[in-house]
Amino acid sequence: MTNPDPTPHPETTLEHYPWIIVRFRCTRCRRYGDARLARLAEKFGAAETIASLVERFRGACPHRPAKRNGRVVHHKQPCGGYCPDLGSTVPPDLPPSLSGLRLIEGGKGDMLPAEPKAPRRRRRVGAYE
Repeated sequence: MTNPDPTPHPETTLEHYPWIIVRFRCTRCRRYGDARLARLAEKFGAAETIASLVERFRGACPHRPAKRNGRVVHHKQPCGGYCPDLGSTVPPDLPPSLSGLRLIEGGKGDMLPAEPKAPRRRRRVGAYE
């Protein structure tokens, strides 16, 4: 069975994940992790979703809710763990040379006119004055 949508989303299983590398990032504590798809499928199974892997990544975050004396202590900033490749159509492991050229808006018509340089006067050395 093929995945009809090639862009990954949180409910994409490892079986249908389109790229070799699965990246995880946290916006709060700067943690990050990259994992190979085959290793994740071997460890957790091919039916594991990206959302459940992100929750596993958040489990080791220092900003997760902690239990102290039976009470849950919430931090001011919750964990910011996410997978940056969800919804992207560009693979994370694509070399820059294979990504092709990009068209940048603007061009020669948007450039400001430059003032002409003053002509450089040459002097003769040793000439009669």
